[in-house]
Amino acid sequence: MTTITKTVRRVTQDTYGYGRNARKLVVAFEKGDLITIREQGRRTKHTARLYDVLWWMLRCQADKARMEKLRERKAKKAAQLAERRQRAAERRLFRHNPREEASV
Repeated sequence: MTTITKTVRRVTQDTYGYGRNARKLVVAFEKGDLITIREQGRRTKHTARLYDVLWWMLRCQADKARMEKLRERKAKKAAQLAERRQRAAERRLFRHNPREEASV
C-alpha cells in the first residue's frame, strides 16, 4: 500500500441533496489520516479523522442491529397484548351470568 504524502481529491459520481441544492461531493484524503468532504462549488468543508469515521460506521451498524431487535421485541409484545385483550373481551362476552337464568 502507498502511504498518503499529498492530498488526493476525487468527485463523487452521484449528486446528493435535492432540487436546487443537489450537488456532487468532493472528497479529499489528506496527510495525517484526515478525510475532508465538501459540496462541489462551495467553500465550506468538513474534516474528520479516518479513525473517527470508522468508529461512526461501526456505531451505526451496531445501532441498526439493536433497533431491529427492539422492533422484533415490540411486535412480539403488541401481539401478546392483542391476544390478552381478545381473551378478556371473549370472557366478558361469554361470561356465565346467573341473574339472567334466575329471571327465566
